[in-house]
Amino acid sequence: MATELAFIVNPISGKRLKGPERVARVRAFVEAQKLNAVVWPTERAGHAPELAQRALEQGVKRLVAVGGDGTINEVGRMIVGSPCEFGLVPMGSGNGLARHIGIPLEFERALKLAATGSAIKVDTGEANGRPFFNVMGIGFDAEVGRRFNETEGRGLMNYMREGWKAFRGYRSLECDIETNLGSKSLSAYIVAVANSSQYGSNAFIAPDASMTDGKLNLVAIAEPNFLSFFILIWRMFSKKLYHSPRVTPICAESFTLRMKDGGFFHVDGEIFKCGKNLTVKACPKSLRIVAMTC
Repeated sequence: MATELAFIVNPISGKRLKGPERVARVRAFVEAQKLNAVVWPTERAGHAPELAQRALEQGVKRLVAVGGDGTINEVGRMIVGSPCEFGLVPMGSGNGLARHIGIPLEFERALKLAATGSAIKVDTGEANGRPFFNVMGIGFDAEVGRRFNETEGRGLMNYMREGWKAFRGYRSLECDIETNLGSKSLSAYIVAVANSSQYGSNAFIAPDASMTDGKLNLVAIAEPNFLSFFILIWRMFSKKLYHSPRVTPICAESFTLRMKDGGFFHVDGEIFKCGKNLTVKACPKSLRIVAMTC
């Protein structure tokens, strides 16, 4: 009989239940629930996609990623467009996608939902060919992500500390944004394109984003001064970002960003380099994900 479930566990993401204990808890859950499942811990960077590919080749019907946003992206991108279902057990520092779709942050509850919950079809995004599920971005948030990834500390406070360091030296990018609705030239401190509503930790970059409308939400933020920087953060946590005159939201099926210079962009927090052009598009109903809301 083919294996029904594969749990791919990153033992080191986030702060909770790190190391062998996390793997042991997943195995204990599988045994207690008498599931037809395998539990595979990741052993190095880039191991999760390899394990996901092995599971697909073995005909696994549902893959469950146990880890942070990076692990979720690495596993999820392997099954986009396939009939395999995708479950999440969020163990990262922000867990933006999990929060958007109603996944419990409590470990045992998340495991049970991932193993037994119903899957629905949702949209994914693609930035220069790289799949993403939550948010991609270029500009200040990519710079903060690059700095954050190079530090040992995790969590919201460390992220905000790196944000403050980056704020003191970062300058806006000049870009033309082209969509099927027209084009717009602007100077932006951040250009984020969201499939779901928040970065993580309830910081909402696109409060009205839906994962089932076949579109993505671009949010361009003009360069803030010292005071408006903190006001923007407050608006993000209170779901009022669109109320700011510094914010330009655009909802469309795809975007092409044309910039004067290349730089860095992120997909679900993972950092990559890009040239002067960046193409971002929605991939409607391309992933079967276990979710409570969308």
